[in-house]
Amino acid sequence: MCCPCNFTPYRDVNCKDLAIFFEATRELRGATYKPYLVAIQEARGINFRFICNSFIMTRPPQNAITMVSIFKPFCKEGEKEEARAVVTNICKMGCYKG
Repeated sequence: MCCPCNFTPYRDVNCKDLAIFFEATRELRGATYKPYLVAIQEARGINFRFICNSFIMTRPPQNAITMVSIFKPFCKEGEKEEARAVVTNICKMGCYKG
């Protein structure tokens, strides 16, 4: 990994990253997100910063580059179930037409 205080450099999203992304965002409504880059940081769990193409369902609809921040807690010893990943922030970085 890396130092506990720093995020790793951005890299392509892999299958494990996608599983965590979809676990955290499955109940979001009003926009769709397609992640393509991710950076991670360890801190009482793992913080993820996903860079996504997003389609925001407004009038008129908007396409944007969005950073979706997600936190996935580490499992505690003796817990029967894993703690669920949660979205901590969504930040629209820029809009584009197309």
